[in-house]
Amino acid sequence: MKKPYKKMPVIYFDDYCLRTIKKSDANDMFEYGKDKEVTQFLNWGPFILPIEAKKSITRIYLPRHKEGLPIGYSIIDVKKSKMIGTIDFHSKIKNINGVEIGFVLHKDYWNKGIMTNALKRMVDIGFDYLGYEKMTMKHLKQNIASQKVIEKIGFKLIKTNIYILEKRDQVIKDELLIYELLREDYHGNQ
Repeated sequence: MKKPYKKMPVIYFDDYCLRTIKKSDANDMFEYGKDKEVTQFLNWGPFILPIEAKKSITRIYLPRHKEGLPIGYSIIDVKKSKMIGTIDFHSKIKNINGVEIGFVLHKDYWNKGIMTNALKRMVDIGFDYLGYEKMTMKHLKQNIASQKVIEKIGFKLIKTNIYILEKRDQVIKDELLIYELLREDYHGNQ
């Protein structure tokens, strides 16, 4: 049986590329992962020690093949040869050939269209290379930046839930907005 998720293509756009996460990305991941503002709406972080980034790569990303998922992509600033974020298919959707996408980006690279471009390419890969039928994304209502990126690609809001995010130093109670994008809708709008 063919397993395309084991050999993901490298994708270039502008001065950036998406390539599979490597152990050597840990120091760059720690740099943005220790930032409270970058991680404030994520269910992890901020990192306190560099070993946390290493463990994230070795215990969360690299084992994804065992779940039938790609490892995940590092977003690379090609000119600096630096990892500036991640974007990945982190969970399968039960009872359908689908996945949930998550992303994070170094604060120095916000508001430049990088994540919108990366997400567009992930959706293309998910539908056209990996053959998924459905993709979902979630964000806390307060996270307006993620909302804008998700909606630009064509994901549709399908549901909201009350959500409590427990962080190391705070608890955030907010609405969790849940979006989906179906293959036929995406290709119908191309």
